[in-house]
Amino acid sequence: MPGKDVIPPACVGNAEEECEKRSGTEEGSFREILDSVPELILRFTPDLITTFVNRTYCEYHGIRCEDIVGKSFKDHIHPGDMPSFRERLMALTPENPVLAGVERTLMPDGDIRWQKWTDRGIFDHRGNLVEIQSIGRDVTERKRIEQAMAFERESLNALFGYSMEGIVFCDHDLTVLKANPAFCDMFGYAPEEVAGRNIDELVAGNTEYLEEARNFSAVTAGGRPVAIETTRMRKDGSLIQVSCLGVPVFLSDGGRFAYGIYRDITARKAAEKALKESEAKYRELFDSMPLGFYASTPEGYFLDANPAFIHMLGYENLEELRSLFIPTDVYVSEDERESIENKGRGEGFIDSVEKYRLKRKDGQVIWVEDFARYIKDCSGEILFNQGLCRDITDRLRAEEELKRVNRELYVAATTDSATGLFNRKYFDEALKKEIDRSSRYRSPLSLAMIDLDNFKALNDTRGHQAGDRALREIALVIRENIRSSDTAARWGGDEFILSTPVDGERALALARKLRELLLGLDHEGFGPVTCSIGVATCQEGDNLDSLVKRADLALYRVKKKGGNGVSSQDGSACSSTG
Repeated sequence: MPGKDVIPPACVGNAEEECEKRSGTEEGSFREILDSVPELILRFTPDLITTFVNRTYCEYHGIRCEDIVGKSFKDHIHPGDMPSFRERLMALTPENPVLAGVERTLMPDGDIRWQKWTDRGIFDHRGNLVEIQSIGRDVTERKRIEQAMAFERESLNALFGYSMEGIVFCDHDLTVLKANPAFCDMFGYAPEEVAGRNIDELVAGNTEYLEEARNFSAVTAGGRPVAIETTRMRKDGSLIQVSCLGVPVFLSDGGRFAYGIYRDITARKAAEKALKESEAKYRELFDSMPLGFYASTPEGYFLDANPAFIHMLGYENLEELRSLFIPTDVYVSEDERESIENKGRGEGFIDSVEKYRLKRKDGQVIWVEDFARYIKDCSGEILFNQGLCRDITDRLRAEEELKRVNRELYVAATTDSATGLFNRKYFDEALKKEIDRSSRYRSPLSLAMIDLDNFKALNDTRGHQAGDRALREIALVIRENIRSSDTAARWGGDEFILSTPVDGERALALARKLRELLLGLDHEGFGPVTCSIGVATCQEGDNLDSLVKRADLALYRVKKKGGNGVSSQDGSACSSTG
């Protein structure tokens, strides 16, 4: 679908020029593949020295590739999770080379996030662990809302099916189990001609390159990745230059397999012919994958969609979908698209990830997450749009409910239920921060302690319910007559406390004002509940205890004189009103 930010992928036309642009070392080719996936990819030695990270990993941690490769990444792991992480690495063996786990990650801003990692051990011929390749993703939100929100798209199948490189999957005898369309196109075979064939005989035949091909496959089958540039043979007998990467795969049940990844570095077929021939071969994956896939024109009409996307919108078939005008019939608001991943967009498979609402056929509104790609010609003109969508409506509802519950928990944890003011625990923490701020910036800070003189008489004669109502009325007067920079709390029983970032004189003025206002309350005929207020101003070297103690002493002076007054005591200077 049309989006706001569009980054050109590789041009579609000019096959010969495109071939030259895409040539290069196999390492660059493999990095391009890994950088295009949304998962974090990390490769490292048993002593936690990084040997490879993909672009997604760097963007996630806000670092550059050269800042981490060749260095330890242990600072990215929460110290509390390091023992279990090392224990998992120690459990990697040739017989059990793949393990999964979840760790907390320390972000540069101090935030703690959760990541789920799948670690694959790489071993030498003696069975010693020499390297670990990890693929991870952020599962913070799922962890926080305590429900499974597994990422439905199978990254391996997506990479396999959409890769521009030829990929073949073989068993331990190097018999082809599966080959992607690009491989079949590259070597001129139909899919049914590839399955069940020996990979070396398939791509080298009876040529002088057969022995080299067997050596290449033997190294991969032995458990070691290998990369070369060489010559291979097509079905029609013509020779092509390719870069080859062999990747061993060890399953937890002991099964051994291997991937062969090929890139044609000679001349490729014309782009239109390649697209036409691959269409039918991609269809099975297209129709069966659980994520919704669509293709649309820049003008706002659907070209294609898989069953998952059609059903997501509540329609019966593709023809119904093609009759819709996307901006008015499908979008709730075309301008509300929220970008989820904004950094590092390049010429990878995904150009942007966006979140927005769609209208179903029955009128229901759903939220989707769209992994979008924009196919352009050599001049930068958009030919059509592609995207993988998933319905995240239930996830967002769960997140909103979690936020609501967290807000309620926060209020319950910080508020005195009887008065609506902050509770003592919250006030203590807030006052410590205010004292630190006052000390650092040499800014004024004063504290007022308020004790109700005759509240016990009201409580005893009118009952606890009347007493509770009186406390609420008094708390309301305090709350409505202080500034947003002031903090008021119920200190306990019939005592209140107030911090304000002003000097002693202004704090005394505020205390006198509150005292006068409280004298104006009738409390359902009982008459006013008088108060005694002690004011103290923060001094150099003060902490919470010392400041509270001086305010308490000032309060005691008022109480000693009979109450119903305001007193200040900061060292030797003091004043009071009764």
